[in-house]
Amino acid sequence: MTRFRAPADAWSRRDFMRNGFGSVALLCTVATPGALRGKSEVTSAALRKQSRSPFEPFQRDLPRLPQLLPTTSSRARETYEIAIREGMAEILPGFQTPIYGYEGIYPAPLIRARKGHEVVVRQKNTLPFETNVHLHGGFVPAQFDGHPMDVIPAGGTFDYHYPNDQDAAPLWYHDHAHGRTSRTLYYGLVGMYILHDDLETDLGLPQGEYDVPIVLADHAFNKDGSLRYEENVDLGFRGDTLLVNGAVSPRMTVQRRKYRFRILNGSNARSYALKLGNGRPMLQIAGDGGLLSRPVTRTKIPFHPAERIELVIDFSAYGPGEELVLSNADGLGGTVPILRFDVEGGRTSEDFTVPSRMRQLERLPTANARRTWNLSLGSAAWQINGLSWDPNRIDVRPRRGSTEIWTFVNKSERVHPMHLHGFLFRVLERSSAPVELADRSGWKDTIGVLPNETATVLAWFAPYGGKYVFHCHSLEHADKAMMLQMEIV
Repeated sequence: MTRFRAPADAWSRRDFMRNGFGSVALLCTVATPGALRGKSEVTSAALRKQSRSPFEPFQRDLPRLPQLLPTTSSRARETYEIAIREGMAEILPGFQTPIYGYEGIYPAPLIRARKGHEVVVRQKNTLPFETNVHLHGGFVPAQFDGHPMDVIPAGGTFDYHYPNDQDAAPLWYHDHAHGRTSRTLYYGLVGMYILHDDLETDLGLPQGEYDVPIVLADHAFNKDGSLRYEENVDLGFRGDTLLVNGAVSPRMTVQRRKYRFRILNGSNARSYALKLGNGRPMLQIAGDGGLLSRPVTRTKIPFHPAERIELVIDFSAYGPGEELVLSNADGLGGTVPILRFDVEGGRTSEDFTVPSRMRQLERLPTANARRTWNLSLGSAAWQINGLSWDPNRIDVRPRRGSTEIWTFVNKSERVHPMHLHGFLFRVLERSSAPVELADRSGWKDTIGVLPNETATVLAWFAPYGGKYVFHCHSLEHADKAMMLQMEIV
């Protein structure tokens, strides 16, 4: 087993001065894979000059996420056990890359759950520092939400209880111990948790091998194949190579039929603009909070950190041997190609069309409060309404079961993907452009607020009470320290 160096990777004052900051509270202390210690570090761009093969796109088949099996199962509950540990991943051909991983793998094992069927996940922390687990997008009682201050000590174990009392949705789980998420997620603590329900089943959407979960993230590499990370509190981390399910821009052989793709933006700070082969249509059927009320045809999809989208792509419209590339229209070099689809010959018998109506959105109570949140860079850190994270302070107390209109005002030159723990919202208005039909047709838990943009949402604070947080999901911003605390009363 590869050793990981002691947790002494905190930011120094010199680091902050280099990035234009003077000081900030709650410096992180987190290990970086020990294989990096004492190694000469070379950017992946430099390595490409020596040997392009490890970074050439479309050289590997798309890895499928392994599904985690429960240790016990009954009619009411399934129990899982996961060890949070160091591991090795074969990301670049011929290299072994040290990672942190749930069960020691990256991306983490996929968990599939069903509405109304409780899941308990026993997480054992074998890392040499504190960690925890947040079920992103889940309706979870506060004590199981993965609050940044509720941590599992090194060597400790904690049982997370997930009621799954919400509609089908593409959720995900990740570390959320404060001050270190930018590093721990980058080094591998990211996994998908897909919740199913009867409505989704009755619609007859693609399933089995035709239902494909995807974790997308940008990375960079040292000469020895280890992950290279440079913290930048202003821009956030930007890698030069895209990984899809842990492989560099892979390929996927597809039959001439419809496929469902559930895509997570698992990047630290990179936003994407998803585009399919010369602007060919993609049908979006779901977002963060599950199915849209109706499917929406799109040719270019803005996609910010922590957001999820579900697409149905009909490959029967393409000929045998045709190649279609899903790309990032906002990328350069190695951050452009995402995934190539290789259409095979023959035609699969398929008598299915995506319904024009998929669900009815809930009627909500009238908003009983309006709040404005100014997003800006202070003298020492990123802030919300001039405040930095303080776990001993409650910043807002919404009433349980109520709705509130929240307006995010971005007074900076950076995108801020604002995320609410434990609750969903609907997008009402954006100052930059009309709200996309897909965002008006469903629930979200994260919204990318663009530079100098104002975005307004209707947040619904149900079903649980207690302490939760909301924050920017550009992880370097959240760590330093763009996060506030709410108590649902």
